[in-house]
Amino acid sequence: MSENFNFHLPVSIVFGNGRIKELKNLIPENVSRILLVSEKNLAENTLVVTTVTDQLNGFDVKLFLDVEENPSFETVKRAGELAREHKSQLIIGLGGGSPMDAAKGVAICATSQGSLSELISLDILPADPLPVICIPTTSGTGSEVTPYAVFTDRKNRNKCGYANEKIFPLVALVDPDLSFSMPQPVIANTGMDVLTHSIEAFLSMDATPMSDVFAVESIHPVIRHLGLAYQKSKPAMSEMAYASMLAGIAITHGGTILLHIMGYPLTVYRNIPHGKANAILLPAFLDFMREHSDVKEKIRIIDDLFMETGNVERFINDLGISTKLSDYGILEEDIDEFVGKVIVKGDVKITPARITEKEIRDIYLGTIAG
Repeated sequence: MSENFNFHLPVSIVFGNGRIKELKNLIPENVSRILLVSEKNLAENTLVVTTVTDQLNGFDVKLFLDVEENPSFETVKRAGELAREHKSQLIIGLGGGSPMDAAKGVAICATSQGSLSELISLDILPADPLPVICIPTTSGTGSEVTPYAVFTDRKNRNKCGYANEKIFPLVALVDPDLSFSMPQPVIANTGMDVLTHSIEAFLSMDATPMSDVFAVESIHPVIRHLGLAYQKSKPAMSEMAYASMLAGIAITHGGTILLHIMGYPLTVYRNIPHGKANAILLPAFLDFMREHSDVKEKIRIIDDLFMETGNVERFINDLGISTKLSDYGILEEDIDEFVGKVIVKGDVKITPARITEKEIRDIYLGTIAG
């Protein structure tokens, strides 16, 4: 091996069923005031929030449970103001990618004045964010191990990705038992986020031999276990939690590419869940990459991995996800606006193919009718 690369992951990973009981031991000794960031559905319809707060006896814990799917700048700002009023010393993000990403934004807002949109536009943050512990309840984003967060700009109808080493979580506490709170559609949708993270990190121009190991290793359990996880098989749910974490490590180093940012308009304009949006576009995206990319050998490796299921499209369809945009009310006349949102994103630059507005439009159009 002669290729040069860097690999950095300053996150303490605590993985395993029942390990939520160790939460208190993972909190730094100087911390007494904690803001827990989550969402109402998790608090009102499951025991997950109570399970976590039960582990925090002796701490001054404030709850912020207003995180919506695709957290907005406005929501994160309100939570940041609460963290400052509470004098919080630690943020816990509990839930799927939205609460975990929101927690990272809150950690920034708690220590720096200004709107989140302004702060994430700076080259250097005015102050270090508060430490964050991430506790995922879905197997999807891998946000528990990444320096990434995605926020929604409602005013401009845009999703804004942010990357900064300062928002790496201090601890990722991954207890697969907590993922049983997911409804079946969420299992499928977040599982497809794992799959697309893995594939995109593997194909990325920023991929390294080491990140490729994590990417490929995370594809295997998705293919083998997502269908069983959909049926709430405990071993399969654990496999998916593990795959999600591996995929998070893969995108930390390889990033996501064109597919992910093509999925964003589907979420912003049609409220299609993020992982599902990626899944809808995946077959057409791979068809394009198979013909036009500079990494055709890697595409062949992906195709080989799906041979046992028939192919990628059949795998997605078997989870009850249509890969036709027309089935979601998206028409040809919508595409130009989508293309305009995608072409300006940085992920285009690390996609190993020539990407112009024409190529993006062609992929969308190829998905309109399937």
